[in-house]
This record gives sequence, structure tokens and C-alpha cells, in this order.
Amino acid sequence: MASPGAQVKDITGQTFGRLEVLSYVGKDRHSNALWLCRCGGPTCDGREITVAGTDLRRGNTRSCGCLSRESTAARNSIHGLHGHPLYQVWQGMIARCHNSNHKAFARYGGRGIAVCNQWRESFETFHQDVIEGYRSGLQLDRVDNNRGYEPGNTRWATPAQNSRNTRRNNVVEFAGHSRCVTEWAELLGLSRDALRNRLRRDWPIERALTEGVAPDRLAQALGDPR
Repeated sequence: MASPGAQVKDITGQTFGRLEVLSYVGKDRHSNALWLCRCGGPTCDGREITVAGTDLRRGNTRSCGCLSRESTAARNSIHGLHGHPLYQVWQGMIARCHNSNHKAFARYGGRGIAVCNQWRESFETFHQDVIEGYRSGLQLDRVDNNRGYEPGNTRWATPAQNSRNTRRNNVVEFAGHSRCVTEWAELLGLSRDALRNRLRRDWPIERALTEGVAPDRLAQALGDPR
């Protein structure tokens, strides 16, 4: 086995990335010290390679090549998900919470709604956490509208269900029932916009919810107090 000599610092036994230096093997044509290294990567089976000491110290070579292969595989895996509808959901969620130029920022990031770090930093993690129950046409809804997007506070909902959970929906109490405008309109067979207009014009609650409503429809809507 060659000896590094007095002019070459012996790095035998040191570890650089996944590479453990086993021994000095000589110099290359540029007089750079060469070292035999064993890779400790999980798929390498102890593969041995020869590396210049300068590349080890500068971090240019940190494995037998397995790190590069793993990084490429990870990028390809994530890239393969970019065409999934959830990728657009993820981008939109982050934009309205963390981009002050987004048109909906005032209703989300502007009032403290944020995306948790693990979801914001990794689409793959977000995808794994929320894919269950997803189907085309559903929207990502927050269970507690005053908390952010995080595990345990999201669910998939139809656009109408999601709309009921937004801050823009006024809660109207009548005859022992407390419901948002959207739900009252659906139960009573009224246009949501028409009902909103009645309330904006300061109609009495009873008149706003009953005028033009079929008696049996009204009775059904009031038959199960909440």
C-alpha cells in the first residue's frame, strides 16, 4: 500500500459525504493525491472508487454516484406529479396565503392564514396527505376557517359546501336556526343573490326568508332546528 509521504496530508479514515477514505493510492497526472474510498450509500453495497483529495475536500465528490441518481429519481418522481390536478391546488393555496399580489391575499394571507411548512416546502408531502378522498370537481376546504392549511384542518368539499365556509357568508338566525345565506337560499328555493339583496336592503329577517317561498318548503326548512 502506497504511503502519502510528508507533503500529503493523510486523510485515511475520514468521511466526506457518503465516502469513507480507505487508503492513499498515489497521484494523478496533475500531482493531485488520489484516495481509495468506500461508498456508504444504501444501494451501493460498499462500492469502492478512487477520488482526488481536492474533490473530497471541496465537496465535488460525495458518493460513488448514488446521490446523483437518487436526486434525479426524486426530481422525476415529483415532476411526474406536476400534471396532477392537485399541483394546481397546491400552487393556488400557497399563492393566496403567501403572495401579497394575489387577488385573494386579503382574505387569506392578509388575515394570517398560512400554509404549514411541510406542505409549503414539498408538493409530494401535500399530495400524500390530502389525496385520500379527492375527486375531480372538489375543492380544498378548511374545517376551521380561522386556521391555516395544515394536516387535520382540511377536507374535500363541493364548491357549494366550500362557499358556506367562507368569511363572505353571513350567518342568519331565524326561528331557532342558524345558517349561512347560501344554505338558506338552497333550502327555501331562493336565488342566493336575491336573498343577499333582500338582506342588504334591510328587509326584516322573517320577510326576507319567507316572501315568495312555498309553505311546504318553508315548513321543511324549519323542521329540523340546529
